[in-house]
Amino acid sequence: MYGHEPPREERPGCRETLILTRAAFAVLIPIFAAMVAVLVLVMTLLLLLLTNPILALIPLALLAGGLFAFARWGRGRYRPPPGL
Repeated sequence: MYGHEPPREERPGCRETLILTRAAFAVLIPIFAAMVAVLVLVMTLLLLLLTNPILALIPLALLAGGLFAFARWGRGRYRPPPGL
């Protein structure tokens, strides 16, 4: 553009673009999956609540079990430092 090209090692390539795209999707996909799962859970809860209020306890039990499993996973993954 200005009469000289950048050196070969400074040119952006497809590999860097793919790495950045993969990193962005690795952050966004779990968030979107959680949002879709919560929406499906709420829709199921409302549908079962209209059908029979006792059946509405099933998605609530699934939600409680999921939160319990997430809490146990987080407790095992992020341990406080010794002495606290």
